[in-house]
Amino acid sequence: MTKPILTKELAYKALQDFFNDKPFVLFGTGTSCAVDLKFGMGALEKHLRIAIPTKILTAKQAAEWQSVVENLENHPDFEAAMNAIQDQTLLKQVINETANYVAKVDQQNSLKILNRIKTWPAIKLLQRLVDGLPETDRILHVATPNYDLLAEYAITLANLPYTTGFWGGVVRKLDWAQAERQMTYVDRVVTGRKTQNVTRLKKHIRLYKVHGSLNTFWIDNQCKECNLWIYDCPESLERLIITPGTSKYEKLHSYRGELLSEYDKAVRNSRSFLFLGFGFNDQQLVENDIGKKLQAQSPALIITRDWSQKIQDQLDKSKNAWLVCKHQDNDSTRIFNQQYHKWLDIPDKQLWCFDQFATEIMGK
Repeated sequence: MTKPILTKELAYKALQDFFNDKPFVLFGTGTSCAVDLKFGMGALEKHLRIAIPTKILTAKQAAEWQSVVENLENHPDFEAAMNAIQDQTLLKQVINETANYVAKVDQQNSLKILNRIKTWPAIKLLQRLVDGLPETDRILHVATPNYDLLAEYAITLANLPYTTGFWGGVVRKLDWAQAERQMTYVDRVVTGRKTQNVTRLKKHIRLYKVHGSLNTFWIDNQCKECNLWIYDCPESLERLIITPGTSKYEKLHSYRGELLSEYDKAVRNSRSFLFLGFGFNDQQLVENDIGKKLQAQSPALIITRDWSQKIQDQLDKSKNAWLVCKHQDNDSTRIFNQQYHKWLDIPDKQLWCFDQFATEIMGK
């Protein structure tokens, strides 16, 4: 049967209808690269190539790192190249160098976001989603593999309540139940002549940092959060971040309860999925429950700057997935859904920019 032609009217209606249900949001490195290209994998790879050889390495560690470099020369896939690292000491050095590098770039941009010199690109879209939460479902579930805190700065600036599952003072403990209690307020309700205090839940974001964060650490066999050590981590502390490579899966298995249990639960309870600046390079995040749901025709929307083969592979497996991206030759918009005959080009719009998408599709 011949597939129908996708028109602007059909595409706009489908994109608007997508938001009739609250989506689970997963944003990737593309959101950070829109603020500063130094957050990209290419920049991190360049830094590690320079930094790791300056460390004191054993012959085994040096050989493993040389394998990483050779893998990158033969096939420029950073995630796959990092599979060569098996030595735990070398892995820790890579983790620390990765964190130090990302922390430096984060520090260069944090005040620029908080002082409105720069804008984290997805904040307007998140604001619309939170504002649109119904009274009966007041939590927007959002996840990211990003280590940086750009989203947190932007969410704070926008006065959106959010939690990463930690609660406490200077050093915070992971406790989602207690953290959610901090998202409540007391409302005085008048019934007849009586006034009652009713505890209500604020509209808020649950942010799952599924690969850890610059401010998460493993202390006393517990995952804890502390902003004091983001830029200057004491040597006695272990950063809790998950770097690319096969060791990532071992780390995630070790810290699954801390990093993924609540995320997994939220994914299982979600019916639709919104991907922002996410390139589908991290198979661990998309080949489990999310991948199964997409193949089972759960609605999905991918908004990203650049098309990639990995995104296309996901689209080919997901009947109800839409892609909004930049045209390869200019700044116009392309829209794709496998149920239609071919791509739709929209020459006068930049819907792959999240703020323009929010205005054009979700309304002013």
